[in-house]
Amino acid sequence: MNNTNAKVKKLFFQALEDHKKNQFKNAEDLYNKILEIDCNHIDATYLLGMVFLQKKNLPKAIIYFDKVIKINPNHINALHNLGSALVEMGDTEKAKKLLLRVIEIHPQHADAHYNLGNIYKYYRDLKKAKLHYEKTIQIQSNNTKAHNNLGNVLKELGYYNKAIIFYKKAIKIEHDHFNAYHNLANTYKQLGKFKVAESYYLKSLEYRPHNLETKNLLIELNEKYLKADLENKLKNILKNKETSEKNLAYANFILSKVESKKSNLEKEFNFLLKGHSHYFLSKKEEFEMGLTYWFKELPKICKIINTKKVNLTKDRYSNIRPIFIVGVPRCGSTLIEKIIASGKTKIPIGEETGIIGFLINKRIITNEPLNITNIRKKIIQNYKERGFLNKKNNFIFTDKSLDNFFYIGLINKIFPKAKIINCQRNIVATIVSIIKNDLGDISWAHNLESIFRYIDIYHKNIKVFKKNYPNLLYDLQLENLIKNPERESKKLMKFCNLIWDKKCLEYYKRKDLISKTASNMQIRKGIYKDLNSRHNSYKKFLDKYGTNYSWYR
Repeated sequence: MNNTNAKVKKLFFQALEDHKKNQFKNAEDLYNKILEIDCNHIDATYLLGMVFLQKKNLPKAIIYFDKVIKINPNHINALHNLGSALVEMGDTEKAKKLLLRVIEIHPQHADAHYNLGNIYKYYRDLKKAKLHYEKTIQIQSNNTKAHNNLGNVLKELGYYNKAIIFYKKAIKIEHDHFNAYHNLANTYKQLGKFKVAESYYLKSLEYRPHNLETKNLLIELNEKYLKADLENKLKNILKNKETSEKNLAYANFILSKVESKKSNLEKEFNFLLKGHSHYFLSKKEEFEMGLTYWFKELPKICKIINTKKVNLTKDRYSNIRPIFIVGVPRCGSTLIEKIIASGKTKIPIGEETGIIGFLINKRIITNEPLNITNIRKKIIQNYKERGFLNKKNNFIFTDKSLDNFFYIGLINKIFPKAKIINCQRNIVATIVSIIKNDLGDISWAHNLESIFRYIDIYHKNIKVFKKNYPNLLYDLQLENLIKNPERESKKLMKFCNLIWDKKCLEYYKRKDLISKTASNMQIRKGIYKDLNSRHNSYKKFLDKYGTNYSWYR
């Protein structure tokens, strides 16, 4: 062994020792010294990438993993870790290709299957996500994350009981898996089994007592948990500089409930706004990208999609008769969907599938060409995988993805027999309800300026589509439905070419009633008569935002 090799070997072993002790600075310096002697030392290059990965310096980690792959294109660990780093950086398309390459070389690579499951789940390709999570579990039977995420995918696909099985399997493997308890609680809540849901929220809090998101959901389920001593505890949490943005958000949301109970409307509203501000900051980068998408990219691309001429040949799916319910959140769409699906003709309920929106979003991200024929095929495939395209239901189903108002022109092209219901509600009640409910990952829903801006885009789109497609949209005013449910529901069912039945208005008696929306609890009490009166008191807090919008006056 010559002196150079001996020196490299000595440096490498020392670097490994420092690396194992998490002495990253020393390890980094030593790996760099090795690369000064031998610039193609593959192990030093790879481990230097790992140092930067562990230090969360993803751009530098990516540089070194890339270099390893140039030296050895089949380096499994570099391929996988580069894929993982790119997922965190948001470059999911490139990550997917790398992880598929890992599986091609090493079909039993559990982590690659798991990460692919996450990517496909992100893109709403739930069938593939399901397959990769199942493969992960087949290879690593004790992988609790895969069990939990498979439960989430199964729930998205509508298999609630199967989802529950996998959440429980995750808990059996890891008894303190608070996420699985939390997801079980959410699932039982959506199924209307509120007592069971309550017990699982409490169980989740046993293992994560300071998780205020779970605490907030528990209070929404049962107000008895809004205890007298909670207010001071929450105010102390707000003063603590170590409190996460997410917990700050939910501390404010819970305090808003305290003030609501005292009828201190201004304090309640201020806590709500602070809560939303902190929630936005908890996902600042993601939400800022989301606002760009909603306010700039999507309107631009939809102008092309909705006006693009296309000649589609007739096929076996030309008779699909979907019923789309569009609007803005908290407009009463859940109620309308349940009425439609509870008549004599039993039809699948799509609730918020997001199928069209996610496919268009994917094309914006990947710069794929806007081929309407291909988009139609993928949309139909997704509806088919969800079990909505059934001959026994005459290919009728509902899709309550409210943001489909962006795609009305596209919908008319690919589903010429579609029915579109434009759900409207008193605008003050709508906005207040958006603020008072946590709409989670909807980026524009955490700031009043953004809420007004989004609603303005909705009104402008509806105006254009009514002009271009005068007979396509059916306007349903929620207040009219509340005032005269039988008359309005009959008109609604007639528009949908469905037979009205008194059971339409008894939807809440259905044993199979499932709802994932913020209306989940309210929808089970029947039509709520006192719909808007409690919201009118908040109008004074909104007026300054609405001065520039004609639809608000």
